[in-house]
Amino acid sequence: MINKKISSVISVALIAALVGGAYLYSSEQEQPQKVVAAQLDDNESGQVSKLKKLSDELTAQINQQQPLPRDGEVTTKERMLISFQRMQSTVGKFNSSSFVKAELRELLHNPETVEVAQATLLDLDAAIAEFGDEQALARVYSIKLLNELAKLGDAGPLHDTTARLAQTLNEQANQNIEFKKRQDLDLEELVHASLDTFDEQQIIDQPHTVMSELGYFDDQHEKVRKIYANMFGSVFMRHASIDESIARVQALFNKQGASNG
Repeated sequence: MINKKISSVISVALIAALVGGAYLYSSEQEQPQKVVAAQLDDNESGQVSKLKKLSDELTAQINQQQPLPRDGEVTTKERMLISFQRMQSTVGKFNSSSFVKAELRELLHNPETVEVAQATLLDLDAAIAEFGDEQALARVYSIKLLNELAKLGDAGPLHDTTARLAQTLNEQANQNIEFKKRQDLDLEELVHASLDTFDEQQIIDQPHTVMSELGYFDDQHEKVRKIYANMFGSVFMRHASIDESIARVQALFNKQGASNG
């Protein structure tokens, strides 16, 4: 009887020791994990702080070298050009994309900048007259400006500019007038940006609706149709094989309009 009691006590003690040991082992394991987690948090906070410092330094440097005039201090076009030059100066530098986004949104506080951006893309002669040697820079950032406006919820000016430039280039192609100053690349960028405003599934399921919204017509010149075909094809290829995508592009865009001669 006594032996059984002793045996029972020993068993309880062993169990308690094992449980206690397990708890101790668990606590010892958790302690380093907490330390590592705290170190990771500190490192992450440190990295964020360093990145913000670099970003602030970039902005401060540009503001010192080429400050952006306040709205109304110069003409809208002059202010836009200065802003475009500021944005261009950040290319290849840390946090360039964040700086550009902030700069574009600053410009968009003045609705007139949208009108200037559209005119810059649609009237090449006027763009050259207004911006001179900087007309190419103005066109690049005018597209970015319309694209940023679309991201903020107003895609109308972007879609409208895309359709109108397609019409302009179509008329030039039908008259055997070569595209000047790489305007075909402007249309390519506009179609690309416009497609990003649609849900990809809508582009896949209802391509004709999207094509029409962006100013595409079956009787457009082959040079213009190819631009749309390439941009839509890049979306198709993300959801189907190359052969299937090519077949679909051919079915949608390989039309023979009367204007192609």
